[in-house]
Amino acid sequence: MGTTKLTRKEILAEDPIHAAMIRIVDAFRSQGRTIAIVAACALVAAGAVYFGVRYLESRAMKAQEDLGRGLSFYHGLVDPQAADDPLAKGPPARFKTEEAKYQAASQAFSKVIAEYGSSKAAVIARYYLGLCQLRLGRKDEAIRNLEEVRNNTRDRTVGYLAKKVLATIHMDSGNHKEAAAILEGMIKDPQCELPREALRLDLARVYAASGRREDALKLVKEAREDPKASLLSSMIVREMERIEKAPPASEGAKPE
Repeated sequence: MGTTKLTRKEILAEDPIHAAMIRIVDAFRSQGRTIAIVAACALVAAGAVYFGVRYLESRAMKAQEDLGRGLSFYHGLVDPQAADDPLAKGPPARFKTEEAKYQAASQAFSKVIAEYGSSKAAVIARYYLGLCQLRLGRKDEAIRNLEEVRNNTRDRTVGYLAKKVLATIHMDSGNHKEAAAILEGMIKDPQCELPREALRLDLARVYAASGRREDALKLVKEAREDPKASLLSSMIVREMERIEKAPPASEGAKPE
């Protein structure tokens, strides 16, 4: 039987790799313009992503700088001899009065909120703006800003801090029911990162103020038994003594 010899063309035709290369070359020849346009679009898209990321990084850095300026004012010193420029002598910032300090901090925080309203920095700025407004006696405005912060998802810790401040505001206003509801919710919330012993102590004060003396004592004892309460031990002892010495609610009076 004779042997069939394959020509070079036939051998190459049976090579799948070579065949694929031939198809690619043909595709470039016939669709070269289209492929070039697609490649150019891909390069433009890649460039847009790169510069977009750089822009966002730059914007986030600027937001942090503006927030830092506000915080430096908030934690600044009161010095009757301070210059008009609070940073004239370098940090820390110095102001002639408490009011001037919190006014300057409020303006800085308001700027962060206006320019970076959807950012984490803006959430923190709104929290501190609420604190400044409390210091300046603008209670209603402070409550509105703290209420907006309390349920944010960008910074849960700041949200819980806002809740804690709101609970204090309600307690000082005599709204013990609302103050207790906020603190009870935080204590039960597994996501709340604030120290439970400190929250129990605050709630005990609310209970005591509303006539729930036994409930207050129970909470203080729970706080004292918490292994993490060592830093608050002296406060817990003082609070327990204060509640124990306080007269019980008068007969016929209903605790809140």
